[in-house]
Amino acid sequence: MTVHGLPGLRYAKMTSSMNVSLERSPQMLVDGEDDVCLILSRGGPISIEQRHRQSQASDGEAVLLVYREAATLRFSAMNYVAIRVPHDALAPVTKDLAAYAGRHIQRDTQALGLLDAYLRALPDLITDPTLKGLVTTHVYDLMALAIGASREASEIAAQRSLKAARLQTIKAALAKDRDLTVHQIAMGQGVTPRYVQKLFDEAGTTFTEYVLSLRLDAAHAMLASPRFAHWSITAVSNEAGFGDLSYFNRRFKARYGLTPSDVRARSGA
Repeated sequence: MTVHGLPGLRYAKMTSSMNVSLERSPQMLVDGEDDVCLILSRGGPISIEQRHRQSQASDGEAVLLVYREAATLRFSAMNYVAIRVPHDALAPVTKDLAAYAGRHIQRDTQALGLLDAYLRALPDLITDPTLKGLVTTHVYDLMALAIGASREASEIAAQRSLKAARLQTIKAALAKDRDLTVHQIAMGQGVTPRYVQKLFDEAGTTFTEYVLSLRLDAAHAMLASPRFAHWSITAVSNEAGFGDLSYFNRRFKARYGLTPSDVRARSGA
């Protein structure tokens, strides 16, 4: 199990082959715990019994556990992420949080998919207090939207966190494949290419400049690594995603103040 803690937020990733049953009995309610936990399946099914209802979530779906009420959870071949937040963080912005206790959230709920992708893209360690607060806010917003936010809260979250989560998801996709085009990204996200470009514009850059930065960073890492010492500059350029060597050299020097050969020489690679 991997547990991450931020102000007002805890999320844990669990992977196990065991079948487990957990109970929050009526006697346990005296502990005063008043959190809400969204449990998102990334593999085996999860079932919950709460408020005299039984729900089950399969891969990509979720169930909602409200700690102020008794519940029973069952996990088969556990592979899930649990996002736990204070009840008071969500109650004011959801339509009826108590009514969602023990309910199932479908995989085609857009905010749930974005929440999962957002958490996957987060670094293991966040030290900046401002960033910690932003992450917590984004998670609150996405959870509220997935559960059922009020109209006013939905409008605020759409402006504040949906865009941030989608941009984070796009950046994670580009980190895995620097050759993705804006049209391919847009198709994968179910939005228009112009919407993708606007996300980067609002972040103070452009899609093209962001991809260029990723490619330059990849080239710099290869040039500084002994592993690629036998590669020619042209081969490094091509691998990073540049088809024009002169353009690569020009942009590389503009970014780092050194030529590719200088970086290789300084690193001793």
